[in-house]
Amino acid sequence: MINYERTESATTPAHSPGESSETTREPTWERSFVGTGLFWGLIVGVILALVVIILAAQNTGTITVSFLGWSFSAPLIALILGGLLVGVVVAELFGLVYRKRRRRTLKERDELRRLR
Repeated sequence: MINYERTESATTPAHSPGESSETTREPTWERSFVGTGLFWGLIVGVILALVVIILAAQNTGTITVSFLGWSFSAPLIALILGGLLVGVVVAELFGLVYRKRRRRTLKERDELRRLR
């Protein structure tokens, strides 16, 4: 991700003998790169995946699930992994919406800077 930081750079204008010799400061925008957190996200994801694998491996029995009149039997490992999959999909959908809004906000901000 790219952030823009406002800095002030000193400029010394050419001045005539009757003018002040003070320097003026003009704001400029400098790019600074900010990490995405991918590395830490990957580490946390691997740890969570290991925990779920261990949990699923220790819970291999068959269970009966009843929901609104439906009833079915399934291995507990399948239900655990299915629930995890649903959670990952929902989290990614929310993340997609957040990233889309963030990109639009940054694009609008860049457009405003360009118009100044």
